[in-house]
Amino acid sequence: MIFEHIKYEVKRHIGILTLNRPEAYNALSNVMRDELRTVLIQIEQDPDIRVLIITGQGKAFCAGGDVKLMVSRMESGLDFKERREIFRNDVAAMVKRLYAIKIPVIAAINGGAYGAGVSISLLCDMRVAADNAKFGFSFAKRGLIPDWGANYFLPRLIGYAKAMELVACGKVIDSQEALACGLVNQVTSESELMDTVLKIAEGIALASPNAIAESKNALRFGLMQSMDEALEYEATTQSLCQLSSDHKEGVLSFVEKREPTF
Repeated sequence: MIFEHIKYEVKRHIGILTLNRPEAYNALSNVMRDELRTVLIQIEQDPDIRVLIITGQGKAFCAGGDVKLMVSRMESGLDFKERREIFRNDVAAMVKRLYAIKIPVIAAINGGAYGAGVSISLLCDMRVAADNAKFGFSFAKRGLIPDWGANYFLPRLIGYAKAMELVACGKVIDSQEALACGLVNQVTSESELMDTVLKIAEGIALASPNAIAESKNALRFGLMQSMDEALEYEATTQSLCQLSSDHKEGVLSFVEKREPTF
């Protein structure tokens, strides 16, 4: 399928989704949003994909919302109820769809990530940043609160106090500060970014797809459950995993001193 504002390709069980409006620093156009919806459905329905990488084309990861689109919306005359319904069906629905993807999602942050661009990276399970990457939470300077799920994910990732600092000050931080506060997992050189992320993805793709998907679920649920609830979930899910063909292959390959084939 040919897209206008994104690119999507598959390599060895790894999907690579590239935001592709480099002339606009990959700002989120209506076309890009529609194309993202389409490709996320495609990814959900493809059992061959075991890892998804999201990155940006050119100098930026994503500059956030398109200012021209913001101006158009201000001039539209939509009332509160209309705006809220649009947000629910657009942004909120997109956040839920990306968050619901069962496979691991890695953000390869190749440059500036601002506003909703940072929020999109927070929806990923891991973030690897180039050493030239910048992160900016400039929502308040536009009279807005963080969106695309950032209010939920940011304080869980880096803690309330640091999240409040970044949001209230509209502070732009570099990749090293992002690493220090836990916003990203790893920093690498710009030239080695995709090779680094692909190496991580290839390692994940070799593991049991079922075990990875269930681990992702278990870790997420563990953030929101009591210990008793987490242990009950663990008991149920681990018992199902122990009955799977992947578990049998994992044990036999270890005994036979070979790499498992899932």
